[in-house]
Amino acid sequence: MKVADLTRALETIAPLAHAEDWDNVGLLAGDPEAPVARVLLCIDCTNAVVDEAVAEKFDAIVAYHPPLFRPISRVTRGSIVYELVRRGISLYSPHTALDAAPGGTNDVLADAIGMTSERAPIRETALNPLPGRGMGRIGVLAPIALGALVARIKERLGVAHVLLAGPSERTISRAAVCAGAAGELLDAAIRQGAEVVVAGEVRHHDALRAAEAGVSLVCALHSNSERLALEPLRARLAAALPGLALATSRVDRDPFVIA
Repeated sequence: MKVADLTRALETIAPLAHAEDWDNVGLLAGDPEAPVARVLLCIDCTNAVVDEAVAEKFDAIVAYHPPLFRPISRVTRGSIVYELVRRGISLYSPHTALDAAPGGTNDVLADAIGMTSERAPIRETALNPLPGRGMGRIGVLAPIALGALVARIKERLGVAHVLLAGPSERTISRAAVCAGAAGELLDAAIRQGAEVVVAGEVRHHDALRAAEAGVSLVCALHSNSERLALEPLRARLAAALPGLALATSRVDRDPFVIA
């Protein structure tokens, strides 16, 4: 099996044409013709993840966030890109292509909070040939007290704490999810009648604006809201590429802890 086979499978799951135009997605380092037998999945390709990949002889890393984002002028010893290229480890990032894809990051988060199949993207991508493709998700929940919803989110995301802004005593039946940073999706979710928005993070003034609009915000920290998507992605790659060994990083984690 070649890196090109892995790339094709990933682009079938999350077509790169649907990524945000500011994003850097796809094969970021490596030779498409290189053989691949072992692939490591992670949210962030840190030096610790590279060390893990080297120690356990992985041929490629699929990192949700692209570690190559802005143009770089140097590739020197100690940098992630240098170490990957030196070790012959390929690097692929799906990022917002996976966010937009059916069954991708936002659908996994929507499933986690109990959103029914009555859901839609908060904002559709410019190219949208498939139903359900786009950024964020907004839809219906079976009516639930916000406190119970918060407990569900913490349990399913595996976190002990979340940040809560806006009304805290209410029953929720319409929710929105924005994996990672809510950004401009927050205003669209408010306009579309979301009673609660579940995200990784929002800016301070955005939280104030949502609270003034009567919308509750639940923030789990950035990568905590994305991490659940790794296992479904691993399973889909395993089905598409039988015989390929796939594992999720044991050292990849959100950089923040509760002190």
